[in-house]
Amino acid sequence: MAKINALSRTLAVVLAAALALPLGSAAAAAGDVKSSKHYQITNPYQTVDWDTWGRYKANLHTHSAVSDGLNSLPKVVETYYAQGYDILAMTDHGSVNRGWNRDPQPVALLGIAAVINWPRKLTQKRYEEITTGADRGGRGMTDVPYGIELNAGVIRKNHVNGFFADYGQGMWGRENDFETAIAGVEKAGGLSHINHPGDWLGSSKDIGIARDPKNIRFFADLLKKYPSCLGIEILNEHDSATRYDRVLWDGLLESCIPAGRNVWGFANSDSHLLEDIDTEFEYFMMPSNSVANVRTAMENGTFFACGRFARPELGDSFAAQGDVPYVTGIAVDDAADQITVRGGGYDKIEWIAKGEVIAAGETIDLNEYESQIGCYVRAQLIGPGGVCFTQAFAVDDGSPPAPEPGEDFFVKLWDDLVFALKSTRIYVILDELIKELS
Repeated sequence: MAKINALSRTLAVVLAAALALPLGSAAAAAGDVKSSKHYQITNPYQTVDWDTWGRYKANLHTHSAVSDGLNSLPKVVETYYAQGYDILAMTDHGSVNRGWNRDPQPVALLGIAAVINWPRKLTQKRYEEITTGADRGGRGMTDVPYGIELNAGVIRKNHVNGFFADYGQGMWGRENDFETAIAGVEKAGGLSHINHPGDWLGSSKDIGIARDPKNIRFFADLLKKYPSCLGIEILNEHDSATRYDRVLWDGLLESCIPAGRNVWGFANSDSHLLEDIDTEFEYFMMPSNSVANVRTAMENGTFFACGRFARPELGDSFAAQGDVPYVTGIAVDDAADQITVRGGGYDKIEWIAKGEVIAAGETIDLNEYESQIGCYVRAQLIGPGGVCFTQAFAVDDGSPPAPEPGEDFFVKLWDDLVFALKSTRIYVILDELIKELS
């Protein structure tokens, strides 16, 4: 009997273990599954009604003989109009655009070309025809008020574009000083963006300059301090001096978004010659084409930066054919942590986070790329006609933002002293002479 009881107890233990095994295995398997993060997605295009709003072609950085362009203001305006533009800002150096039908005031020395390039304004009749689209089926071209490229006469090209504020007429700039212009526009109630930062940084031959934390911090501090400075040009003209400005943009997004503000990317031809027109531009999404709606779109980021030249993305030998890719709809599924971009004219859509391409296709599922995503993702549509960049979608998984590297007090003091020295006009002139001689 004792042997039978012992055997029974042994069988009972084995049976209990066998019955518990599936439960234990299932528990172990469940423990191996990593729970996905949930992202709060901030969509800059949330207000866009994709069924009723229009897509309007814009250029916000343009020159004429009023400053250093080679063609009269009327010729420039007429060329943009003939090429199908809907929005145009004239931004001559140091000269506020108070209307294409009003005489501009060239800055002394910078406006010498205006003396031989008359007329300097449109007739009132022609102005009304263009702005109402009388000879273009009612599709007028909006004259963006008070456009100006600030910091006239600087050598280092620390240029800032101002809009919607009668500020800066005839003002000469100071080398390396962005803040005075940005602060002045904000105080006057206008908007601004930083022009071709790569040209100022000299980063075209060294991507490391665009990635340098000190350079990112320099621009990020300005953007955080002045909300009216909406962002930077990420495409300019033929994208030669500015080829790594998207790299800088990615660094600024990583710095600024955790601080509560996005950084819009602009694309402008910065045309000085007629053949520069239509190299880079924006597509604005608006309910209708008006000055008020243009300003709102600029503030909210409901536009796309487009270009026929984007050297790292398209290649130096790329020759655009046909229309630049465009977006026809954006959908954000918060529950599924997915973003979908629909459009036309593209061969591929790529998704960028932390400055790297992490995915391809119309839809990105953020949970599939959690280890590669920081605080944003953005999309770029690439096709035979060029490239179209979306603004960044801020994404927040609830994790505290990583602290930005601090600056040693004495290192910062030394850097500030060196920067002040390098910002003197005599230093800049001597430095440029040495470069030329070498």
